[in-house]
Amino acid sequence: MTTVVAEQWEINVSKHGDERLSGPRGPWWFTGRQPVAHECPGVEADGRITSLPLPDLSSCDRASVLDYFDNSWALTESLFAGLQTAEAFYRPPAHNLRHPMIFYYGHPATLYVNKLRVGGLLGEAVDGYLEQVLETGVDEMSWDDLSKNEMLWPSVAEVHAYRATVYRLVRAVIEATDFAPDLGRPVTMRDPAWALFLAFEHERIHLETSSVLIRELPLRLVAAHPSWPAPAPMRRTGVAGKPTARAVPENAMVAIPGGRAHLGKPESFPSFGWDNEYGGRDVDVEAFETSRYMISNGEYHRFVTDGGYRRPELWSREGWDWRAFRNAKWPQFWVPDGPSGLHAYRLRTTFDEIDMPWDWPVCVNYHEAKAFCAWRGAQDGRDYRLPTEAEHRLVCDLPAEPGPADDPVMREDGVALRERGVNLNLAWGSESPVDHSPATSHGVHDAAGNLWTLVEDTLNPLEGFEVHPYYEDFSTPCFDGRHHMILGGAFISTGDEASVWARFHFRPHFLQQCGIRLVASATPGREEEPAATAAAEASYEGRDMLDRYLLMHLGDAEETLGRADHPLASAHGFPQRLAALVLREAKRSGTPLRRVLDVGCAVGGTSFALAQGGVADVVGIDLSRSFVEVATELASGAAVSYERVDQGENRTRLRARAPRPAAGCAASFEVADGCALPASLGRFDAVVVANVLDRVPDPEALLRQFTESDAFLAAGGLLLVASPWTWSGDHADRERWLGARRGAPTSEVEVRRLLGYAFDQVAESDEPAVLRDHSRHFEVLNADVSVWRKR
Repeated sequence: MTTVVAEQWEINVSKHGDERLSGPRGPWWFTGRQPVAHECPGVEADGRITSLPLPDLSSCDRASVLDYFDNSWALTESLFAGLQTAEAFYRPPAHNLRHPMIFYYGHPATLYVNKLRVGGLLGEAVDGYLEQVLETGVDEMSWDDLSKNEMLWPSVAEVHAYRATVYRLVRAVIEATDFAPDLGRPVTMRDPAWALFLAFEHERIHLETSSVLIRELPLRLVAAHPSWPAPAPMRRTGVAGKPTARAVPENAMVAIPGGRAHLGKPESFPSFGWDNEYGGRDVDVEAFETSRYMISNGEYHRFVTDGGYRRPELWSREGWDWRAFRNAKWPQFWVPDGPSGLHAYRLRTTFDEIDMPWDWPVCVNYHEAKAFCAWRGAQDGRDYRLPTEAEHRLVCDLPAEPGPADDPVMREDGVALRERGVNLNLAWGSESPVDHSPATSHGVHDAAGNLWTLVEDTLNPLEGFEVHPYYEDFSTPCFDGRHHMILGGAFISTGDEASVWARFHFRPHFLQQCGIRLVASATPGREEEPAATAAAEASYEGRDMLDRYLLMHLGDAEETLGRADHPLASAHGFPQRLAALVLREAKRSGTPLRRVLDVGCAVGGTSFALAQGGVADVVGIDLSRSFVEVATELASGAAVSYERVDQGENRTRLRARAPRPAAGCAASFEVADGCALPASLGRFDAVVVANVLDRVPDPEALLRQFTESDAFLAAGGLLLVASPWTWSGDHADRERWLGARRGAPTSEVEVRRLLGYAFDQVAESDEPAVLRDHSRHFEVLNADVSVWRKR
């Protein structure tokens, strides 16, 4: 006899079944205002709800704050009214990375209570248990960090009753709180009322994230409530589930002039903002080109049919691992219309499945977007990528100091925006054609709205950033280099999320309502360096240095020196020779090399050679974001164009490609400080520290991570250290040099003394290297190289 064990979500469904959750939701469902015309703010004559404008804190009175709250509350309840049966509330998403919908139904209400208490507007808890169990969401660390949801959740009826209590309580708080007319000045982030606006905008964030989770549920578990905004009716659907030429807008690249982009929201701006929006940074941006439209489903269909999801060379290592783990073959919301090889598709919207609108923007995650960039670049002979935050600012075509009149969601509700063709603030309940919105002065469409724009930058604090005490962990946990920013808002973005100041962020595998906008440098093939977002690139000198390192690491002898029999030919291939030394010593000593860390990897020459030599997992780290970006592009299989200086202003354009890794091997790259390695890197079998120690502020601290700890390198592991010992006060105070001070031992002696406490030296050599300035001028160095085995 076979015993079938129910999953936890099935136990929840069995325990919390509720017949009222099947079929159209009646008036009983709505704990605030009923979403009907003339009763609920934001509901139009046709019974459809949209978003009100973002409140102007310099003028909004109590009545307008109550309207905005009622609109926010009703938007959430209209969305969740589309969930059918208890299963829709308790079945976790297929990827099992987020909580079931019951959590998101109750979570915004608990935050109202908790944050109003923090802001001093509320004294006591309403329900301590619910305010604990529904307080914290999930920010999964990885695509395989599965949340099992092994708990008994509260019933929908319990959460519904709790929401009703909280609704009445929040209205009472609003009635008793001072706003701009009472204060005689704008509400600021130091006022108790700020906690209310924080809670409104938090609810609107979860309106959007919940819409994605609902879009992922089986279609049988959802049915749009009549009040929910309708999908956009404008669509070109092709024939038999496939695109036709007329269905796909021709998407040319348009020029964006260079200039200075100012990032950051002034504290005096009269709207609510999250802490990461404040502060400032000025970024000088070179001229670049961007796609006129977001990438459409029709354009992306070419990538899918050309095997884009089967070609690892187009993907980053992490991206390919995600794709393989999920067995992704097309975007999440594409629905095959026939056998998979037919490549005919329909589209899943939030509540419906429709004929594929090939002119709507494709909705993908960061990994998919980067793979598409690599594929399209190979097709067009361009080095495509995603925009940086500063570039996106220039694309938006905003004045140098935007005011409330320049922020569309502060002056227009969703209906007014829809009438102008802007798909933002719930103008529509879905994406819309990429060529439908009005263009900027540069000819770019959807600079705001439709789908979020995925960008290269990870979330970072602007200069002057301060944590706000009402929500101390909103941003800071995400300043980790792993949360990529999304900008510009989507069709379902409302309030602050739809503002020109919004800076939101998700992990690269997380699917949000996001799309692709291509960017390339103004000169075909020349890559724009992304804006620095984490740490200053003090050791590197811009594009010219990047080009020199590409030549040094990946150019052949003839490209570097002019001829293969050049007198300096023996100095060529320095990064590859270091890799060979590690591989040779590992083979000699029988040390298995499964993981190798390359500290100060630059553009990855040594890392790629190690992967080619059979190391399964090579991780290169560098403080230079531009170097890491280029190395990552190379690792995806893309060619990167660069220029070699020949003489004066004469240049030769070259293309760098990484060598193909051995089967089952790969190199990946990330921005990190070699003197403070992140614990998330894990442990390695070997570490390479090449030409780094004389260019960091504390070289001994870098080495102590290996001499005094096994966190990164265990006993028996190999360490290669290489340096020409070119000390300079520009990189480290002379007191921190390894020797070489007047009267002190040489650096060769000092580094061996330091490492000798924990390592045995197994090899040493002098290794020449050459870095080209121009055809008759080369920088030659002779590195002291030693290889060590950890005791």
